[in-house]
Amino acid sequence: MRTILFDFDGTVADTLPLIFAAFRSTFAHFLQKQYSDEQIVALFGPTETGIVKNELPPDLHEAALQHFFTAYDALHQDMQNPPEIAAMLETFRAAGIRMGIVTGKGRRSADISLARMALSAYFEVVVTGDDVTDPKPHPEGIFLAMEKLGAAAEDTIYVGDSDADVLAGQAAGVKTVGVNWLAVTQKAGVFDPPPDCQFSDVQSFVDWVMAPR
Repeated sequence: MRTILFDFDGTVADTLPLIFAAFRSTFAHFLQKQYSDEQIVALFGPTETGIVKNELPPDLHEAALQHFFTAYDALHQDMQNPPEIAAMLETFRAAGIRMGIVTGKGRRSADISLARMALSAYFEVVVTGDDVTDPKPHPEGIFLAMEKLGAAAEDTIYVGDSDADVLAGQAAGVKTVGVNWLAVTQKAGVFDPPPDCQFSDVQSFVDWVMAPR
């Protein structure tokens, strides 16, 4: 594989707890309602902006979005992305493997996390939910990333933590990898449909990618 495309939240960034906390704060403040992690995951598909607009009345959208992004940004102060993620990305970069992100999160939140976690330098392309018409499980984002990188499907893998990631990769004709190596992921390693390969620790995935073929 000469190209690896990654999902972001729950895959290369331990950001799902931050997303849950920021949405919980927003919904509690503006709707006086408490949402569980599972209820928030059920809203995934649209970007954060889309989720807020779907859940709140129009007159609250602007203030609620400001609340969400302020909370999301601040929550990064108390978290550390696992060092093995950066080590993996360093290994792949040194090996000449080209990398990109295909995420359902919006551009604003993606930029916050990429900067806060010092991940931007590893990825030649970042396709967010704001860059596509059809979110995952539609393959549009993967196709767009491959087009930007000049990558062929047979030389590309897509790595993610959700069923939508696997479905999008399959629809794009690339090899799919399901991962459950962070403390909080969407599927906890139980995928339907199953990916081509599955890993629960980062080093095993690195060894698999770097093995001679």
